[in-house]
Amino acid sequence: MEKEDEELLVTDMSSKRDVLVMIESSRESGRQLIAGLADYARHFGPWNFHWHPLGLGSLEAPLEGIKLDGMMVRDMAGVPASIKAGVPAIDFTFSKAISKGAGWANTDDQAVSKTIAEHFLQRGFRNFAYCGYKDRPWSIDRGKHFTAWLQKADYAVNNFWIPSDSWGGTDNLEIIQWLESLPHRTALMATNDDLGRRLVGLCQEADLRVPDDCAIIGVDNDPLICGMSNPPLSSVKIDQYQAGYDAAAMLDKMMKGKPPKNLVVTAQVGELIVRQSSDIIAVEDAAVSKALRFIQQNAHRAVKVDEVARASGLFRRSLERRFREHLSRSISDYCREARAERLEKILRETRLNLEEIAEQSGFSEASHLTRFFITVRGESPSQYRKRVSLR
Repeated sequence: MEKEDEELLVTDMSSKRDVLVMIESSRESGRQLIAGLADYARHFGPWNFHWHPLGLGSLEAPLEGIKLDGMMVRDMAGVPASIKAGVPAIDFTFSKAISKGAGWANTDDQAVSKTIAEHFLQRGFRNFAYCGYKDRPWSIDRGKHFTAWLQKADYAVNNFWIPSDSWGGTDNLEIIQWLESLPHRTALMATNDDLGRRLVGLCQEADLRVPDDCAIIGVDNDPLICGMSNPPLSSVKIDQYQAGYDAAAMLDKMMKGKPPKNLVVTAQVGELIVRQSSDIIAVEDAAVSKALRFIQQNAHRAVKVDEVARASGLFRRSLERRFREHLSRSISDYCREARAERLEKILRETRLNLEEIAEQSGFSEASHLTRFFITVRGESPSQYRKRVSLR
């Protein structure tokens, strides 16, 4: 951090800021945003929050007589002109319509779609679909990026678009008909967890087994929504906490009269949390499927390619050829990826130190584990653990 930035963060500590917060708390994404900005205010405030979690509604009356120093809101367009005039603001916009002079909090939708596409490809899928909202720019972007990533691998995507206010009746019948038309073993990306949970339920109405007939992954990793799905919904985490924290830091500078040159904060993509809705290996080749199961079952140690070949019942050269045919990668690449995913899970879900993890994961020393993780993931285990612990 530059010296000027440090000075901006520590000056005026005694002056309390009145900040309007118009972010929903009904979803995990909103709660994480709020947690991030609240922690920033606790570290560098004090700020006095005026929180309206249920929507803009009749906003004027509750703020009568209050001089706002800043705003953090969902979609600036809904804020009355008398309130937003001249007030520094961060816009967490669903519409992606940027208000002039305001900061903008965005999501890396390209990385979201890439994460899901690569996961499906690693699991051996060859049929792909996307379901999103036709009237939501962020949902349209996710569908475009998902299609683009799979087109690079020479696969087509069957897209289906519905209105965002569609929750039953004729729309459900149309979605069911679309689901029934999909090929066996389709990998389906839902634009968010709400729609993902709905699609899981509609698959059941269509007598489609999840994940055997249709594997589904959502976005946001809302634990309540994913848990209400039957089977539980796989989903991609988005680091909304850090986005909220960074957006609050930006607003702080704006309220001090020194807005940053870059007025965009981007929520980065976290892990894809695999639950039952997508936990399947979609490879028809029996030998490759046996090899993949062996690799997954032995991801706690270094697996040799010859071991994998013996488990599959094929000679090494034949299995290598089939791996590249079905998964577009080598056996050793798949082994490294499976081992790295297991290490991520341990780092994320336990408090074991690196020496203990190394012992459980077949590394003779913690330094060997660290070198492996940096090679595969581009960051050290400690850096990874610190990053995910902030969410």
